[in-house]
Amino acid sequence: MSRLGPILIVDDEANIRKSLEGVLGDEGYSCALAVDGADALSQLRSVHPSLVLLDIWMPGMDGMETLRRIKELRPGTPVVMMSGHATITTAIMATKAGAADFVEKPLEIDLVLNAIRRALGTQDASLRAAAGDVVPSAGVRRPEGVPELQSMVFGRQAARGALMPQRTLARGAVMYGQGLHSGRKSGLIFEPLGPGSGIHFAGVSDNRAVPAHLDYVGSTGYATTIRLGSTQVGTVEHVMSAINAYGISNLLVKCDGEVPVLDGSAVEFCSLFEEVGFENQAGGWYRIAVKEPVLVEAGKASIRLEPSEAFEIDYTLEYPDPVGRQRFVFNLDDPSAYRKEIAPARTFGFVKDIGLLQRQGLALGGRFDNVVLFGDVGPINGALRFPDEPVRHKILDAIGDFYLLGRRLQAKVVAHMTGHTQNIALLKKVRELL
Repeated sequence: MSRLGPILIVDDEANIRKSLEGVLGDEGYSCALAVDGADALSQLRSVHPSLVLLDIWMPGMDGMETLRRIKELRPGTPVVMMSGHATITTAIMATKAGAADFVEKPLEIDLVLNAIRRALGTQDASLRAAAGDVVPSAGVRRPEGVPELQSMVFGRQAARGALMPQRTLARGAVMYGQGLHSGRKSGLIFEPLGPGSGIHFAGVSDNRAVPAHLDYVGSTGYATTIRLGSTQVGTVEHVMSAINAYGISNLLVKCDGEVPVLDGSAVEFCSLFEEVGFENQAGGWYRIAVKEPVLVEAGKASIRLEPSEAFEIDYTLEYPDPVGRQRFVFNLDDPSAYRKEIAPARTFGFVKDIGLLQRQGLALGGRFDNVVLFGDVGPINGALRFPDEPVRHKILDAIGDFYLLGRRLQAKVVAHMTGHTQNIALLKKVRELL
């Protein structure tokens, strides 16, 4: 650590400054202390800190304004934000303004130390590269620290089908909205991961990441929820659908309990991914080739897999009018086709069911702009994007659910009136064959 400058701790509460100084000192870091934003900017010119720990809520110049000023003066200095009133919106605003990380108060020292290690890990890699040292690219993508990742899909990879490149996003990105079922403001922070990592979800300042994998599916009622210990993330199917369509194999998704519904479709995820761009990575990653038929039946619902050279979904739904019988067949081999034909299809529901769902604590975030509501004669909140939008949305959901084995299926899916529960039941049967 001798090459690094001190950590500048900026907080108007003296006890927090002194506590952090003591703990960080025990870890071998030197520290400088600032009582407010103006003091921090003054010290920035003379102290040359390696990192800034910055409180958001301070009198005078608040933390967000201080962050902006720090990034103007020293754009390369990482800043970790601290807040006792953290929301996903606040975290995203800080990230957009240039913050390297975000931790919540009351502070858990392990989370603070891990945030510091992540931020300084990237900086230290840059220092070593400048000195001529070899810096593995994976070390930049996944610096030392948490959240701890559990790579579950890059080992034996049984039932190997076609080879795909591993892939992540070219850089981090943020977006926010509202949870469909919780009704709470929510959002997402996407962080690239190195090869062999997999897809993971975590809280904004959590040290535990939940693999987006069948083994961690906690519930499937009206949405797919994954869970590990006290950490859970609901309604993952729409973002997982877009992740599958674009062939992303390694990604960390941070959010507050539920993926935002946005406009009820996956098209905004597609726009974000295309804006950020992708990075292909080294390492083999094979589709799951289904060698024999696999079937799940539950009353009128049925779903089966058949051997195929591609991932194709043939879905039929049958509801009373005005939805009626709809069938659509889609082959997932081109992200642009997915974006055009499937991604815009929105979540749908029926006016007669809304009261029951909300009494069960669901659909609390449903609004006229994020779900298609059908009344007796048709949608009551605007025109459909496709005449058969409901069946296309069922395919969107299935593409997301079927990615919970961490590899794209190489099979034909024939489904009739199925949902998340049957999708997950089918995956469990597939896993038995691996």
